[in-house]
This record gives sequence, structure tokens and C-alpha cells, in this order.
Amino acid sequence: MEKVMRFWNSVGFRKWLRFIHRDLGYLFVGITIIYALSGIILNHKKNGKDPAYHTNYNNIQLKPGLTPNQLQVYWSQHLNAYPLNRILPEGDKYSVYLKGGLGNYDPQKGTLTFEMYEKIEWIYFINKLHYNSRKGWTIMADIFAIAMIVFALSGMFIVPGKNGIKGRGKWLVLLGIIIPFLFFL
Repeated sequence: MEKVMRFWNSVGFRKWLRFIHRDLGYLFVGITIIYALSGIILNHKKNGKDPAYHTNYNNIQLKPGLTPNQLQVYWSQHLNAYPLNRILPEGDKYSVYLKGGLGNYDPQKGTLTFEMYEKIEWIYFINKLHYNSRKGWTIMADIFAIAMIVFALSGMFIVPGKNGIKGRGKWLVLLGIIIPFLFFL
């Protein structure tokens, strides 16, 4: 036990920890940045909307009283950039279902409003990784999680003395444990 404690307190042990901490840090820096960016994006959702999509709003004034068939003809002639799936009468309005969007037409007023959802590919991709919803990513996510534990533990013991875990480091670790529980309460 005494040999273990001497090794634990030796410069060689800290050198080994620095090596692991540094090289794993370089290896995982890209994934860390991707997770951090995705986390920030997901933390700042607006009104629960998926940040991986941008919504384009369209308002068009048409002639009042169009039937669903007339609206479909108008759509094919003037709005074919927005692929139309179907038009369904619902109450006193028509619901307009689009590929990648939704809308409605009010036959009494002649107003057509619809919104199109445009995927922002890079945000969509990193959010899928963050949610762990990419096939095969679970193993990589688990390796990354273990690496984060190694970073945390090795980082605690790299610095010796009063600035390390035996000094002010223990209080900062304790504070880091307490802060998440404050939000739980």
C-alpha cells in the first residue's frame, strides 16, 4: 500500500495523467465542440420549435370563393415551387397540406396562408448526434461519455499542492456537485 501511495504522489503519476488528459483531449476536441454547439442550440429553442428547421411564412390574397378544385388549379399554375399534397375542406376553411409545409385558405376572405419548413442540414445533423438518434452512434456516445469521466478524474489530480485537489480544488469539485442539485430543488 505504501508503494501505491508513493506512486500516487509521485511526479510520474501526474506525468501519466497529463499524457492521458492531453491526448484524449486532442482526440475528442471535435466531438466536444459539436456536442457543446448542439447543446447551446437546443437550450435556446424558441417557443418549442425545432432549431434544425427554418420556417418561411407566405400570405397571398386570392379571389374569394374558390372551390378546392379551383385552388388546386391556381396552385399548379402559380405556386408549383411548393409541392401540394392535398386540399381538404374543414369547416369554413380549407386545410392545405404541402410537402414540407402546411397552410389554409379562407374562401370568404380569399386569403391563402402557408408556411414551409426548411431543414438546416448542419444543425439537424449535430442535433441528431446529440439526441443519439443516428444508427451506430450509441457506441461512440458511450466512449465519449467515458472519456468525459476520464477527463474529469484525471484533471482533478494533475495539479499538485494548494491549487490541486488537496487544496482549493476539493472545494471547487464540491461546488460543481452542489450546483446541479440546487436546480433540482
